[in-house]
Amino acid sequence: MTAALRIDGCTVAFGGLRAIDDVSLDIPGGAITALIGPNGSGKSTFVNMVSGQIPPRQGKVLLGGEPVQGLRPDRIVHRGLARTYQVPRVPKDLTIDEVIAVPLLYARSERPMPGGARSAGDLARYCGLKPDVGTRCGQLSVSDLRRLEIARALACRPSVLLLDESMAGLSLEDTDQVIGLVREIHASGVTIVVIEHVMKIIARLCGHAVVLNQGKVLAEGAPHAVLSDPDVREAYLGKGFKL
Repeated sequence: MTAALRIDGCTVAFGGLRAIDDVSLDIPGGAITALIGPNGSGKSTFVNMVSGQIPPRQGKVLLGGEPVQGLRPDRIVHRGLARTYQVPRVPKDLTIDEVIAVPLLYARSERPMPGGARSAGDLARYCGLKPDVGTRCGQLSVSDLRRLEIARALACRPSVLLLDESMAGLSLEDTDQVIGLVREIHASGVTIVVIEHVMKIIARLCGHAVVLNQGKVLAEGAPHAVLSDPDVREAYLGKGFKL
């Protein structure tokens, strides 16, 4: 399977600490890939690196086979990569419609959006946002803020979507609904990378998994095989872990 996103010998260092340490890996196109690992393993730095917020000290980041390391984040978005954030970053005084409309206006891409969406309202409904699009973000629940983050990322018309703990803090019902949404987005042709700490979500949703530990790739492969790996259990899950 062709790599939608390829990391080739990348290192990100903060002083003497290598948060990403000579990492090479492929994110297969058309897949839902899990990126997992203990706190401090380098997951957030990885997402910041590939989205252009922290350039690698060395190595290449290739999106669709083209190098993007060193480009501004907006240029990487134009090339086809979008992301969400662990903590939703939306101005409280803006409305749902305004937050989604900004990337719709500036993404400058001809790639289609999932579900045939053409407007901010279409994307809001597609992502299951129940409040009116004129509702201000300061009035939204955690669940709706998570959905809004996904809708805003989809407004960038990505070919690769990074979901950084997009189900954190959700109820079981909301989690099931967002899992269904992620599957729909994937079915529309978007390659997805999911960062999650709940392994049952990973096992249900993902076909490929990468484990980071201390800035290095500890294991990768099918989720059940990776989650059964003794080194992964010792470093992250605990020896008594069961799905």
